[in-house]
Amino acid sequence: MVSRRIVINLAIFLLSTTALIALGISQLLLTDTGGPVIRAEFTNSGGLALRNDVTMRGVNVGAVTDVGLTEDGTMVEMTLDSGTVVPNDSDFQITRRSPIGDLVVEVTPGEGEPLAAGEVVPVANTSPPPDAGRTVEVLADVLGAVPAEDLSTVVSELADALEGRGNDLAMLSEATADLPESILTVRSDLEALIRTGPEVTGVLADNADVLADDITRTAQLADILRDSRFDLVDLYSNGASFTRVANELIVEQKPNISCLIRDFARINTTLGGSRQLSDLVATLQLNPLFFDAVEKSVQTGLDGRAWFRVQLLPHQEPAGRTYVEHRKTPDVFGGNSCISQFGIGVGPTTRKSGDVPLAPDSQVHDGR
Repeated sequence: MVSRRIVINLAIFLLSTTALIALGISQLLLTDTGGPVIRAEFTNSGGLALRNDVTMRGVNVGAVTDVGLTEDGTMVEMTLDSGTVVPNDSDFQITRRSPIGDLVVEVTPGEGEPLAAGEVVPVANTSPPPDAGRTVEVLADVLGAVPAEDLSTVVSELADALEGRGNDLAMLSEATADLPESILTVRSDLEALIRTGPEVTGVLADNADVLADDITRTAQLADILRDSRFDLVDLYSNGASFTRVANELIVEQKPNISCLIRDFARINTTLGGSRQLSDLVATLQLNPLFFDAVEKSVQTGLDGRAWFRVQLLPHQEPAGRTYVEHRKTPDVFGGNSCISQFGIGVGPTTRKSGDVPLAPDSQVHDGR
């Protein structure tokens, strides 16, 4: 006789089983999410199956509900989640979540108007999955180019290179997975670069001759530097010594250098005065008149030589009373000592510094 407890357990088991089956049917088989249904035409679906995910920027936004043949390719029907908006200039690409993962339809949204329900995305905006067979053929060609006796060496060296690099490979895989999202963050910059790229290349094309000349000159400069490399090494070596000696000289003669700069400043200030500048202007203006007259006085003689014509004037010396009174010969003043904020430099000039030839009635004054 079956006990009451067994009957209750069976009833609970049947109810739980029915609930799980209903949940599985609703989640796995009934994929109608109530959102828009769109269709996209691909040249090749590459094994895309029903209930494969539709993603946008890596987020699931729907599922594949039908895959059928057309005259030129395949038609993929997708049911999107409610509230999902896809612009009509979006790109659809069949790809894999990972190198060995399931196929998904990745949507790269554009900037156009929203796709209407039932609207067909043309082949121009779709991309089929990579051809795995073609990839294997290329890999086989690459491996076939390696001699059989060297293939083991290549595999062995590859194993040595990858040994202990598990963490690095994992980080590389994660970075590769995040690469599409990183590219999407700079999408506007990439689009601007693509738009302005032809303009840049156009400018380069218009200035191709100039660029070619610059490249040629750069190559010539590289040849000169190559031929003079030993001289450059010597320059670098001696340059350090020169810098050290020059630094010592500047430090040692700092007071005298300061005084010299100060004296040059005074000279420039004097020469830059208004009276001195006006005298200089007058001299520059009158000089052409003098030298032009001199040039015109030079003529070619009958012998073919240049002769300077002069005219003999009678003696016209003015009367003695009109002479300017004779001035006394000025005295000679020695240079002063150098005193600056950096210390005392050279000392003053005195009569002990040496004999100075003097004019009559002229005296020497020692510097201070």
